[in-house]
Amino acid sequence: MCFSRPRVDTSYQDFARQEAERARAEEEARQARISEGMTNIRGVFEDLSPVLGQREQAMRDFYLPQLDKQFGDARDQLGFSLARAGLLTSTTAGQKQGDLSEAFALNRSGIESDIASDLARTQQQMNQQRAALESGLRASGDATAATDAALNTAVTFRQDSPTLSPLGPLFYGVGTGIGAAQQGYRTGQVRRMATPNPLSSGTGRVVM
Repeated sequence: MCFSRPRVDTSYQDFARQEAERARAEEEARQARISEGMTNIRGVFEDLSPVLGQREQAMRDFYLPQLDKQFGDARDQLGFSLARAGLLTSTTAGQKQGDLSEAFALNRSGIESDIASDLARTQQQMNQQRAALESGLRASGDATAATDAALNTAVTFRQDSPTLSPLGPLFYGVGTGIGAAQQGYRTGQVRRMATPNPLSSGTGRVVM
C-alpha cells in the first residue's frame, strides 16, 4: 500500500519572496532615479559657476571707476592747494600725498572686502539651495521634480543682480586748510619780525 506525501502549502513563502523581490527592484529603481537627479542637480549648479564671476565683475566695473575718479579729483585738488600755498616741494606736500595714497589703499581694500562678502553670501545661498534640493530628492525619489526645481533655482540666481549704490565722497577735504595754515604761518612770521625782541638791541646783541 503506497502513501503519498502531503502537499505543503508554500504560497505564503512564495508571496513573501515575490514581495521582497518587488521591493528590492523598486528600491533599485528609486536609487537609480535619485542618482539621475543628483547628477542633474550637480550639472545645473556647475553651470552656475560663471554667475559669481559675472557678479564680481559687475561690482568691480561699478565701484572701481568711481574710486579712481574720486582719487584723481582729490589728487588734483591737493596739487592745486599745495601750489597756491607754495608748498609743492615741501615736507607737508609729501605728507599730504602720502595720506591721500593711504586713503586710496584703504578705500580700495574696503571695496574689495565688500565684494568678497557679497560673493561669499551668494555662494552660501547656492550651497543651501543645492543641499535642500538634494535632501528633497532623497526623500521623494522624484528626479524630474528635483531637476525642474534646480533649473528654476538657477534662473533665480542668474536674474539676481547685486545692489549697487554710488560711492559717497571718499577723499572729502583732502586739500582743505592747506592755504589757510600756510597763510597763518606767514602772518606769524611777519608779526614776529615786526615785534622787537625785548631781550635784544638793534644790533642783534643781547643786552646784559
